[in-house]
Amino acid sequence: MAQAIKKRIQVQVNRKLADEGDAVLDRLGLNPTTAITMFYKRLVAEGGLPFSTKLTQREKDELAIQELTENWPTEELDTPEKIKKWIKKDE
Repeated sequence: MAQAIKKRIQVQVNRKLADEGDAVLDRLGLNPTTAITMFYKRLVAEGGLPFSTKLTQREKDELAIQELTENWPTEELDTPEKIKKWIKKDE
Protein backbone atom coordinates (compact mmCIF):
# COMPACT_ATOMS: atom_id res chain seq x y z
CA MET A 1 0.00 0.00 0.00
CA ALA A 2 1.39 3.40 -0.98
CA GLN A 3 1.88 5.90 1.80
CA ALA A 4 -0.16 9.09 1.57
CA ILE A 5 1.76 12.20 0.63
CA LYS A 6 1.74 14.56 3.56
CA LYS A 7 1.70 18.36 3.68
CA ARG A 8 3.15 20.39 6.54
CA ILE A 9 0.86 23.06 7.95
CA GLN A 10 2.46 25.69 10.18
CA VAL A 11 0.60 28.30 12.17
CA GLN A 12 1.54 30.83 14.80
CA VAL A 13 -0.60 30.90 17.92
CA ASN A 14 -0.29 32.96 21.06
CA ARG A 15 2.03 30.98 23.37
CA LYS A 16 -0.35 31.07 26.36
CA LEU A 17 -3.23 29.83 24.22
CA ALA A 18 -1.05 27.08 22.73
CA ASP A 19 0.12 25.96 26.18
CA GLU A 20 -3.46 25.90 27.49
CA GLY A 21 -4.62 24.01 24.39
CA ASP A 22 -1.76 21.52 24.71
CA ALA A 23 -2.77 20.86 28.33
CA VAL A 24 -6.36 20.11 27.28
CA LEU A 25 -5.18 17.87 24.45
CA ASP A 26 -2.87 16.04 26.84
CA ARG A 27 -5.79 15.34 29.20
CA LEU A 28 -7.72 14.01 26.22
CA GLY A 29 -4.81 11.79 25.22
CA LEU A 30 -4.30 13.69 21.96
CA ASN A 31 -1.48 15.67 20.42
CA PRO A 32 -1.76 18.78 18.20
CA THR A 33 -1.23 16.81 14.97
CA THR A 34 -4.09 14.43 15.78
CA ALA A 35 -6.37 17.29 16.85
CA ILE A 36 -5.70 19.27 13.68
CA THR A 37 -6.24 16.15 11.55
CA MET A 38 -9.56 15.59 13.33
CA PHE A 39 -10.50 19.24 12.71
CA TYR A 40 -9.71 18.96 8.99
CA LYS A 41 -11.70 15.72 8.65
CA ARG A 42 -14.78 17.37 10.22
CA LEU A 43 -14.22 20.50 8.10
CA VAL A 44 -14.32 18.41 4.94
CA ALA A 45 -17.20 16.19 6.11
CA GLU A 46 -19.40 19.15 7.03
CA GLY A 47 -18.30 21.44 4.21
CA GLY A 48 -17.58 24.22 6.69
CA LEU A 49 -16.39 24.91 10.18
CA PRO A 50 -17.54 22.20 12.61
CA PHE A 51 -18.54 24.74 15.25
CA SER A 52 -20.37 28.03 15.52
CA THR A 53 -18.36 31.18 14.90
CA LYS A 54 -20.90 33.40 16.61
CA LEU A 55 -20.08 34.95 19.95
CA THR A 56 -22.05 33.72 22.92
CA GLN A 57 -23.82 36.32 25.06
CA ARG A 58 -21.14 35.83 27.72
CA GLU A 59 -18.37 36.50 25.19
CA LYS A 60 -20.18 39.64 24.01
CA ASP A 61 -20.51 40.81 27.63
CA GLU A 62 -16.81 40.11 28.31
CA LEU A 63 -15.82 42.16 25.25
CA ALA A 64 -18.05 45.03 26.38
CA ILE A 65 -16.43 44.96 29.83
CA GLN A 66 -12.94 44.92 28.30
CA GLU A 67 -13.80 47.92 26.11
CA LEU A 68 -15.35 49.77 29.04
CA THR A 69 -12.33 49.23 31.31
CA GLU A 70 -9.43 49.42 28.84
CA ASN A 71 -8.43 52.97 29.90
CA TRP A 72 -8.96 52.53 33.62
CA PRO A 73 -5.85 53.16 35.69
CA THR A 74 -4.12 50.07 37.04
CA GLU A 75 -1.56 49.47 39.71
CA GLU A 76 0.83 46.60 40.40
CA LEU A 77 -0.10 44.66 43.52
CA ASP A 78 3.18 42.81 43.65
CA THR A 79 4.01 42.98 47.36
CA PRO A 80 2.04 42.11 50.48
CA GLU A 81 2.24 45.74 51.60
CA LYS A 82 0.69 47.00 48.36
CA ILE A 83 -2.08 44.43 48.62
CA LYS A 84 -2.87 45.41 52.22
CA LYS A 85 -2.91 49.10 51.26
CA TRP A 86 -5.21 48.37 48.30
CA ILE A 87 -7.61 46.34 50.45
CA LYS A 88 -7.85 49.13 53.04
CA LYS A 89 -8.26 51.89 50.42
CA ASP A 90 -12.08 51.89 50.57
CA GLU A 91 -12.49 51.33 54.30
